[in-house]
Amino acid sequence: MSKLMTTIGQDVNQPAGIPEVFTINDVVDRGLCVGCGACAVVDSNVKLTRNQYGSMVAAIDANILPGSIADRVCPFSDNSLNEDVVGERVFASCENFDQRTGYYTNLYYGRRFTEAELLKSSSGGLTSYVAIELLKRHHVDGIIHVGRDQSDDRDALFKFMVSYTEEDANACKKSQYYSLSFDEVVRSIRGDGKRYVFVGVPCFVKSLRNICLNDAVLNEQIPFMLGLVCGHLKSSRFAELLAWQLSVPPEKIQSVDFRVKNNASTVNSYDFQVVDSNQQAHAKTSNTMLGGNWGHAAFQLQACDYCDDIFAETADAVFGDAWLPQFSTWWQGTNIVLVRNPIIDDILESGKNAGAITLGGVSIDDLCKSQLGNFRHRKDGLIVRLDDDLKQGKKVPKKRVDLSALGKIDQKRKKIVRLRKEMAVKSHEYFLQAREKHDLSLYMKPMGQLARNMLKLYRDPFMKRLINRLKRYF
Repeated sequence: MSKLMTTIGQDVNQPAGIPEVFTINDVVDRGLCVGCGACAVVDSNVKLTRNQYGSMVAAIDANILPGSIADRVCPFSDNSLNEDVVGERVFASCENFDQRTGYYTNLYYGRRFTEAELLKSSSGGLTSYVAIELLKRHHVDGIIHVGRDQSDDRDALFKFMVSYTEEDANACKKSQYYSLSFDEVVRSIRGDGKRYVFVGVPCFVKSLRNICLNDAVLNEQIPFMLGLVCGHLKSSRFAELLAWQLSVPPEKIQSVDFRVKNNASTVNSYDFQVVDSNQQAHAKTSNTMLGGNWGHAAFQLQACDYCDDIFAETADAVFGDAWLPQFSTWWQGTNIVLVRNPIIDDILESGKNAGAITLGGVSIDDLCKSQLGNFRHRKDGLIVRLDDDLKQGKKVPKKRVDLSALGKIDQKRKKIVRLRKEMAVKSHEYFLQAREKHDLSLYMKPMGQLARNMLKLYRDPFMKRLINRLKRYF
């Protein structure tokens, strides 16, 4: 029997209660474009631009018809192959399958062996380790990933780029919470005779995988895709907000580092650092600043409210933070890794045997426990958001959740889901006003109130301490 099955036992593309086909036109019209750039790779008439909120979005016209190639590669269109279908086509030879994660061969926890390497990484450093090993072993000629844009005429702090050497790849480590598109770099390498590994978040991997399934040239050129467990994507304004709270306004930002490790903190309490135009560095622990709490969804892209892929189910391997009790005191960081490709298994096992990395096994349940918040957002939360949209007469994409399970979600969780969505939307609007008026308080005051409303929904002592801390600022 096929492993493709939704929670409601229907065809993977036909969840109950959502009869209409949601196309790329609907994605753009409803503001759910994630800005990946896949449509622009396959259709030269599509252009990607950064909107007033700092998010990359596609500009499409009436020539983009339902069922067209651009529609079939859009990660939030019903006409693109979903994660279940792609997974079965690409990874059916994998011996393991779980509805929560998709296919897999092996599950690990691990980290770079040396502290110096760990401190240069966001977590355990295994994403860059595997990508560089693919390069060193000549499986690929280059790595497509995100790095700092250091050009004189840049209009963003980061961009997708290609690293052809280990040195260049090491300069592009760490997670960058910043809205970007990959269309330019993918178009630039197509047909150049070289092979690449792509590193990106789940929806970007899915869209690129759909491109490759429709493009024999790119399918040959991009034999490996590495996924990153993603809570949600941020617009470019997230960096600006944190920097502004450190007295560095948007126009004075030279560079930022979203994850500076702090040996006085736990693994999930890292610092944000900004370097201003005078080359002065400013830093503060992210979760002590308004917007630094990931659960508040500041500058979250709307598309992320309609994503149900936690473990990058279309990637050859996926890497995330090991948010588990047994690793909480290891402030240097630890990865959880799910692998679907035997070459990557071999790279990890060989690295362990050579003493380059620490590596151990982890159960499927512990792997999933490391992302409990992500499951709440992308499963229970998604059910609430879809149901709310349908009741308001909105057209929505088909997702792999059971809408009839709404009654099993308690009222407190529903309130949290709805307030979180409101906070995401309002963060864009309030910051636009603050930016236009050059007055950060136009963001801080109303968002501070929403943050306090969110914290009041929780009753544990830790949250109460956060409420008291917020009161000191507002």
